[in-house]
Amino acid sequence: MSVAIVLVTHPGIATAMRDRASEILGTPLDAIRIAELDSGTADPRENLAERLSTWNDGDGVLVMTDLPGATPCNQARRASPPGSCVVSGLNMPMLIRAWNYRDRPLDELRRLVVEGGRAAIVEPD
Repeated sequence: MSVAIVLVTHPGIATAMRDRASEILGTPLDAIRIAELDSGTADPRENLAERLSTWNDGDGVLVMTDLPGATPCNQARRASPPGSCVVSGLNMPMLIRAWNYRDRPLDELRRLVVEGGRAAIVEPD
């Protein structure tokens, strides 16, 4: 088993990122779960909490959101059950790193994902 990876973003972002990561890696990433919501979504928290619990196969759930403080992030934080963690500021290096290291324990995976996301923010010469 491995940690479940869930992308909770504004509409269209999670699907596009998963599809591009799949193209980059050359393999389907169907195991990455997606929940796309915005401020107009009618009370998504209960549905999201149920889905997050269902997606946890016992190794935990890493939830990655797009914008810190925005609706998807806030709803993910409120809906995340024990055995999950939320990381915000999703970028492509974070997603690819999460996929490549999904067999690591949740705390280690969270650390690797955050480090990878930060390291990928550079100013080109």
